[in-house]
Amino acid sequence: MTSIPYIASTIGIGLAATVPLFVSEQYFLFMLSLALIGAITAVGLNVTNGYLGILNLSVGGQVAIGAYTCAVLALAGVPVPLAILSGTIGGAITAAIIFLLFARLVGFFFGLATIAAAEVIRLMVRNLDTLTHGVRGLRGYPKLTESADTSYWVLLLALASVLLLVAIIVQSPVGLRWRAIRENRAKALSIGIPVRRLQFIGFILSGAIMSLGGAFLALLLQYIEPGIAGLNTLVQAVLMVALGGPGTIFGPVVGALAITLIPEFLRVANELRLVLYGVALIIVVLAIPGGIVGALAQKLRTRRRLADTSKYAQSREA
Repeated sequence: MTSIPYIASTIGIGLAATVPLFVSEQYFLFMLSLALIGAITAVGLNVTNGYLGILNLSVGGQVAIGAYTCAVLALAGVPVPLAILSGTIGGAITAAIIFLLFARLVGFFFGLATIAAAEVIRLMVRNLDTLTHGVRGLRGYPKLTESADTSYWVLLLALASVLLLVAIIVQSPVGLRWRAIRENRAKALSIGIPVRRLQFIGFILSGAIMSLGGAFLALLLQYIEPGIAGLNTLVQAVLMVALGGPGTIFGPVVGALAITLIPEFLRVANELRLVLYGVALIIVVLAIPGGIVGALAQKLRTRRRLADTSKYAQSREA
C-alpha cells in the first residue's frame, strides 16, 4: 500500500470514531456495531477467497465456534477479553483441522467440503444440549460493554487492528506469494513456492478472524442459537466480500456497511424492501464484477498509467 491509502484509511477511521459524539439513537449505533462485526468477518473471509483464491465456505461454522466458545466461557465466569481471545484461538484450531482434513481437495470440491464442515459444527452446537442449550440457545452472559458508545469504539478499534494486520501481511513477501498462488497455483508450485503451507497459514488466519467476529457478535446480540452457523451467515459474508471487492483491503468493509445498513434505509418500502434490495445487489454485482473498491482501484490504476504514458511521450518529444 502506498501512503495515500494509509492516510485515507486513518482519516476514515478517525471520522468513524466521532460518530457516537453526534448520534444519540441507540438503535443506529447498534446497527453500525453490527456492520463493524460483519466487516471483521468479511475481512477474514477475504483472506482466503480474495487473496489466496481458495473457495472457503465455512463462514457459518467459524462464526459459531467463536460465538459459542466466547458465550460458554463468559457464562462460566471467564473475563470477557479472555473469552474473546479463547473464541479466536478456537476458530484458528478449527480452521487448521478443516484444512488438514480436506487439503487434498481443490476448487469447488474444497468449497463443498467446507460447507459440510460448517454443517457439522451447526449440528454439534444444536445437539450438545448440556453445553450449548441446543435449539434454545444461550443468553444471560455479560455484554461486550455496558455502553453502546463504548461497544462501538471497541469494535471499531478491533476492525482497525484486523485491517492493519491483514494489510501488513498482504504487502509482505507472504502476501505476494498468496497472490501468486491465486493467479496460478500450478505455476507457483513450479517455481518453488510452498503452496500447501502458505494456504494453511492463510486458512488459519481467516478462521481466527471470522471467529473473532463471531465472539463479538455473541456479546453484542446477547443471544445465540444454532442458526448462527447456517446458510444466512455464509450468504451475507460472501455478499459483503463480492460487493465491496475481493482481494482488496477495504472492500469487505464497504460491502459490510452496504449489506447491513441498506435494508434499514429501505424499511419505508415495507414488503418491497427485500425485493428492491435484491435487485440492487444483482445490478451492482453484474455491473461491477470486481466490487466497488476493486472498480475504483482499477480506475485509479488506469488513470495513473495514462498519466505515466503521457509524461513519457512528452519527455520523448522534448
